[in-house]
Amino acid sequence: MVPRRTLQIDLAPRELPFWLLATGGAVLGAQAGVAHVFTLPMLFLVTVRVRFRLI
Repeated sequence: MVPRRTLQIDLAPRELPFWLLATGGAVLGAQAGVAHVFTLPMLFLVTVRVRFRLI
């Protein structure tokens, strides 16, 4: 058999407190008038480190 490459996704919290980053992002989104539908995915990417690796 031929070995196949697979994708590994690692999620790790950032070093700063989660509540501090989430609150700051929510306040900035509210001040800018951005809908929560767009703010929440961006807050996730800011508060969690996402790494993609091919194994």
